[in-house]
Amino acid sequence: ESELDTQSAMDFILGANSQEQRERLTGWIGEIAAYYAAAPVRLGGAKVPHLMPGDSLNLQTAQDTDNGYSVFEQSLLRYIAAGLGVSYEQLSRNYAQMSYSTARASANESWAYFMGRRKFVASRQASQMFLCWLEEAIVRRVVTLPSKARFSFQEARSAWGNCDWIGSGRMAIDGLKEVQEAVMLIEAGLSTYEKECAKRGDDYQEIFAQQVRETMERRAAGLKPPAWAAAAFESGLRQSTEEEKSDSRAA
Repeated sequence: ESELDTQSAMDFILGANSQEQRERLTGWIGEIAAYYAAAPVRLGGAKVPHLMPGDSLNLQTAQDTDNGYSVFEQSLLRYIAAGLGVSYEQLSRNYAQMSYSTARASANESWAYFMGRRKFVASRQASQMFLCWLEEAIVRRVVTLPSKARFSFQEARSAWGNCDWIGSGRMAIDGLKEVQEAVMLIEAGLSTYEKECAKRGDDYQEIFAQQVRETMERRAAGLKPPAWAAAAFESGLRQSTEEEKSDSRAA
């Protein structure tokens, strides 16, 4: 290790045009070569070899391993994400240093893009496939249109095949907060069970039917109904009691 260049270091060690110093250095190098020939240095071995007195083994590491590549990568991925219409976090799968608000904003940005593509591509294709099936079913009389229908299938093809398709649900970042939001929207009349269940990738009619079956099975098995079912039953009972009282007073 030296701050001098090669020529200056050799002049300092050997001396200027000194044959005697050259011979001493050559002999010293020969002794080092003979020592390490008898005890070779093997870094892949399990034991640490003994070095010649005065020698040291230094493992060199890069001073700047990043060299600005991470910043360049993030900038490049952000431009790609903006072009694709998704968030940077979703494209890079890097969710470090994100709060609930930033994660929700990032997910909503991607969700709006995916819903637009689903409405424009997937739903239209699925509707066309459904219309082809429905037309064949009507021709084969598997499905019969209502007798009082004002328009035939060919006259109102889009109206007869008008439907909504439920895809995969939105990712839940904080399940508790999102459930509370859905309940508040339904209670305030700003949303419906159909919309909120569709956001989760479920059909509200299937959920209602399953809840009825489970309630009947729990009742048959002698189990207590869930809290929401008990509260709904008590609310309905109070309402029916009040209606009976009002009817009796009116009579």
